[in-house]
Amino acid sequence: YADPSVRQFFTTNLDVAKHLIVGKIELAVRQPQDLARGEGAVVSVNGKRAGAYKDEAGTLHVVDTTCTHMGCELEWNSGDKTWDCPCHGSRFSIDGDVIEGPAKQPLACIELDDTK
Repeated sequence: YADPSVRQFFTTNLDVAKHLIVGKIELAVRQPQDLARGEGAVVSVNGKRAGAYKDEAGTLHVVDTTCTHMGCELEWNSGDKTWDCPCHGSRFSIDGDVIEGPAKQPLACIELDDTK
């Protein structure tokens, strides 16, 4: 029989792998411009997954949703208005600044092409 700590190690790592793979293949269909004020979501920017938040003034804040710690895909936390990593718990602000680690580097900001 497997040691419970070994079993927990494999279970945890399989969950991390699942989040890493699923996040990479998940297709976002919403566009940043479609968000309501005060709303955040995973969106599509130039055919790629991104995270967008439209503040109360109508300004869009768009970031790369790949966690700078180990590369898992972030999820929007509507309660705290943060980008959260389901793999290791890093949290980022709407502008990509690290709120809580283990990530140490901020998220890359994505500039939208307003001419389209």
